[in-house]
Amino acid sequence: MTAHASSTALEAQVCAEFARGGVAHQHRSLRFRIRDAEDRDAPFAPAIDVRRGPILYLVEPVPTPDEGAFDRFARFLEQHSPEIVFIVVTEDSLLGEIPAAAYDEIYTASNLAGLTRRIVEQNPDGIVRPFDKPGPR
Repeated sequence: MTAHASSTALEAQVCAEFARGGVAHQHRSLRFRIRDAEDRDAPFAPAIDVRRGPILYLVEPVPTPDEGAFDRFARFLEQHSPEIVFIVVTEDSLLGEIPAAAYDEIYTASNLAGLTRRIVEQNPDGIVRPFDKPGPR
């Protein structure tokens, strides 16, 4: 598999784990528009996308807290298809700082194998398994 261009070390970690686990993925291949608070269109290109049958996983590495990004993610989830599973990956120490409205699922850098396993084990023709969001610390 050819190395992919990554914007952050955390994105490169996710990419390497997906390659190890045999998860085919692309970087910044999809473009979306999100209506912002001023009712303007803002472009959004998620870092990683994974297709598993009709299920689309969008994976966004978040190495540092970013309230603007969290707001953008929440707006994305409000405005786009429920068939999309929006996943945030963050450093372990930041897990409790990311609002639950900003993701469908969240994984830490120490649990990238869990993220890979979750995607691989998902039946592409089945209902997306529910994810229990962690509470604030």
